[in-house]
Amino acid sequence: MIFLAVTLGFIAENIREHFAEEKITQQYLESLQVELNHNKTVFRAADSLYKTRLPIEDSIVKIFLAKKENANLFRMARLIHTSRSQCMPPIEISAYNQLVNSGGLKYIDNKLKDSLSKYESLVEGFKSYNTAVNNYMLSAFPNITGIEDLSDYIHDEDSNHVFTMSPYPELTEKERREITNYYVFHYERTNGNCKNIDDLITAQIPLHKMIQKEIQNY
Repeated sequence: MIFLAVTLGFIAENIREHFAEEKITQQYLESLQVELNHNKTVFRAADSLYKTRLPIEDSIVKIFLAKKENANLFRMARLIHTSRSQCMPPIEISAYNQLVNSGGLKYIDNKLKDSLSKYESLVEGFKSYNTAVNNYMLSAFPNITGIEDLSDYIHDEDSNHVFTMSPYPELTEKERREITNYYVFHYERTNGNCKNIDDLITAQIPLHKMIQKEIQNY
């Protein structure tokens, strides 16, 4: 009788813990749904910004290739100021990490688990891509400062401020290649980010439906 009582108590405790863990998993899924909605807004804003920047950065490259960087310094200053501004979307992934660390993945559907893993990989890939490209940009930047007048770019943000710059010196072929390649990387970074953000937006669509279905099953 004592053995039976202990066994039943052990089973009851396991059942209680199981239901408690499932309840926590549901809460994490609800947090994840909120997080995905936040990221959806962030992705769409970033996508719009990147697609606005692409023609600007393409124009800078074409100007250097045509050797017309001093033809319109007012326009050049505006283009380069826009290109210089950094845009790293504040992507949230803490709710997913909490779900993983809590062991909650064992309670959710395998298809949803795989989709979440793919989504997390896309987010990390986006961040790694930007880190790698930005490291190159930072290493190349000191040489660019010897060619380009950046004195007015530190100005306080003011939509009415008219950015100005001194004329470029006569560039050697090496300097022209260097500064052209620098802005090609600006363009390619933005183009790559457009593709990465599009992949994230696409990956989110089925995730929303699967998470909602999973929550309803609890």
